[in-house]
Amino acid sequence: MSHGDDAPRRRAGLTALLTAVAIASVGEAMMIVAVPWFVLQTTGSVARTGIVVAVASVGAGAAGFAAGPLIDRWGFKPTTVVSYLFGGTAAAGIPLLHTLGRLDFVTLVALVLFASLLDIPGVTAVTGLVPALAGAARMPLERANGLLTAVRQVSQLCGPALGGLGVALLGTASVLLINAGVCALAALVITAGVSAPDRSAAPAPERPAGGYTAELRAGLRTLRQHRLLRTLTASSTAFNGLDSGLAGVVLVTYAYQHLGSAGSLGVLLTAFGIGTAAGSLAFAVVGHRLGRRRTFLAAGFAAGLLIAFRRPAGRAGRGRGSRRAAADRRAAARDTGGAVRAGGGRDRHRGAVRGAARGDRGRRAGGRRRVVAYRPGDLRRLSVGGGGMLGGAGPAGDVRRHGRGAPASRRSMTSIDRL
Repeated sequence: MSHGDDAPRRRAGLTALLTAVAIASVGEAMMIVAVPWFVLQTTGSVARTGIVVAVASVGAGAAGFAAGPLIDRWGFKPTTVVSYLFGGTAAAGIPLLHTLGRLDFVTLVALVLFASLLDIPGVTAVTGLVPALAGAARMPLERANGLLTAVRQVSQLCGPALGGLGVALLGTASVLLINAGVCALAALVITAGVSAPDRSAAPAPERPAGGYTAELRAGLRTLRQHRLLRTLTASSTAFNGLDSGLAGVVLVTYAYQHLGSAGSLGVLLTAFGIGTAAGSLAFAVVGHRLGRRRTFLAAGFAAGLLIAFRRPAGRAGRGRGSRRAAADRRAAARDTGGAVRAGGGRDRHRGAVRGAARGDRGRRAGGRRRVVAYRPGDLRRLSVGGGGMLGGAGPAGDVRRHGRGAPASRRSMTSIDRL
């Protein structure tokens, strides 16, 4: 058999690994959209969304920090399979428990933590599989690592857009279940198509006496004594933490409040991926002419300045020009028969007051009446019911009842149907 005929069989293991990584990376990128969007939809709290993202990031970092000795003991292939299955199972638990009505906030945080807990160990294990598979394929290690990086970057470009589209068309629960199936498929591909590296021929690594704890202390000692590694670890941790907050909280909240679409969030995150790829290519072309430290610091400062001087439009997503505010104004105008106009915030406030006043003056019915008012910016639907201007009961809301002779001071303002 010729070398050309034998090449596909020799490269089957590496091909299976790259396929599994592509599948799992797309699912992971979809989770970046689905999880924060799910938290915002179910809790309505930006603070809780930030807590979920922070717990997931800190948990994943801590697990990656502590899992090095365990990866050496378990092996690269088992660690990869377990990480995919573990993350997929936790992701599937979120919509299932939500459907059963058993998903409180603490349980949600725990499931998101478990879903991301083995992400970094899984990435490390996949990287550890590459040298043996590249050797079996008779491929230079640099090329194999380049293919792995390219697969991950392409998946990170496609995944957020697919996640946003999936959330917009199917809902967050369906996207989370799809991610669970994707993780199971990736684990199956690794199990069936990737051979575990043969460790019998390789010399056993020297391990300090005392087991796992001693190995972890030895790694910490090396990190502490090596100035470059120490600096890169601290700076990378800080940058990754800020990046997680930006992508997982700030952009999600901006898209939810201003753009009103998970698809828009996917486009924003895809733009980040395109920028990352463009920056990588630019550095590959001209990076050797630039100082590494200077480039690292300049890029960090430039990103920070762009974020610091970017002023969001509107007020907390409810500004006059936001799409969500425009939809609220149209709904208010429709549901009140024009008492609230579809113009700006001041117009609809004046319209509500005028409508309530007209209802008080001329069209009272016997018995008790209901007056509904609101604070500007909190309106989604407004009604004046119980024999008021519109007659009858309006849409469901936080309604306060007042007697026929109740003074105006008792008709307190209240927000209804808050988004």
